[in-house]
Amino acid sequence: MVIHGTCEEKFTPVKELFQHLHESGREVGSSFSVFKDGIPLIDIWSGYANKEKNIDWKRETLANVWSTTKGITALTLAHLHEQGLLDYEEKVSTYWPEFGNNGKENITVGMLLSHQAGICGSYTDNVNDYYNQSIMAKELSEMSPLWDPGTASGYHSITYGWLASELIIRITGKTLGSYFRDEIAIPNEIDFYIGLPDSEEHRVAEMIPFPKQDNQDKKQDSNEAKKFSDRGPNLLKHQNTREWRQAEIASANGQGCASGIAKLYSLVVTEETSLKILKDSTIKTMSAERIAGRDLVLGVVTRWGAGFVMNMHKIIYGPEEMSFGHSGWGGSCGFGDPVNNLGISYVMNKMANNLAADGRSIELINKTYECLKGEN
Repeated sequence: MVIHGTCEEKFTPVKELFQHLHESGREVGSSFSVFKDGIPLIDIWSGYANKEKNIDWKRETLANVWSTTKGITALTLAHLHEQGLLDYEEKVSTYWPEFGNNGKENITVGMLLSHQAGICGSYTDNVNDYYNQSIMAKELSEMSPLWDPGTASGYHSITYGWLASELIIRITGKTLGSYFRDEIAIPNEIDFYIGLPDSEEHRVAEMIPFPKQDNQDKKQDSNEAKKFSDRGPNLLKHQNTREWRQAEIASANGQGCASGIAKLYSLVVTEETSLKILKDSTIKTMSAERIAGRDLVLGVVTRWGAGFVMNMHKIIYGPEEMSFGHSGWGGSCGFGDPVNNLGISYVMNKMANNLAADGRSIELINKTYECLKGEN
């Protein structure tokens, strides 16, 4: 198996591990990148962009990264916060008046983004509704919370995207995908899309779902919040369609490559003032812990910032407790390490049934830090 790309010599063990993941059959196609100050230290890829394994995975291959999109969305909202247009401590209804009813009157933006709002699911079974921001925003604005907002987190796996998008629309008049493209992606040459244009369709990898049995096994232990979150159409059936990719679902359908995501996070946590996308004060605010404890939907202990997964137990995002980002269903992830000023991302198309972390990414990330500390 040929591993393509660049890798600084001290990170050779990471490249060797990446090769082992491919040769052992744990991958079909994937990419792994570590950037500092917008420059790659590791930028490698290998494998195939489709199930038949007759289309090579390239550096510019895009994949559906599911909830890794949420981290990009959170960065977009942080950009809005930095412009003085969005206050995390303000009530959501200040920006979106229709939202403030049925027990949601006192929900703040910070509570909403840290999954404390209690509206973690939707009643629609029509996937075409998912593609329509106005339909979904109206449903969520009329909903009553499942629990007392602010008392617990319950992962808003899909609804997070429509909630965050509506805030952007109400404040700027632009869709979230457009605001991200115009204000962050284009100025910084970031290869990532929330709402994929026709011109980039040829670069997209085919996502390969996990076996159906894997999903059934994980549904045995379920509470009200988890059951509500699990409602809706089977999105695995739609993730490879043009309709899915062109929609703007800012919680789940971002299309990106590891190099684009890692570069973005590296420009957030860089110390180079001329490169920084966000001020240190903004980073401190957006990554401050807003709630920690056992998540009602995920069933595991989580630690949430304003839309970010904060590194828990120094496991999923390396050894630095202050690292922040997001992981996606199937295995992808992207995060920023403000201590070592690194942006790191893993993107793949062979999905595993997980929402929080993936063994492949954890192995690659841990090996990266071993090399960084000279432990190899």
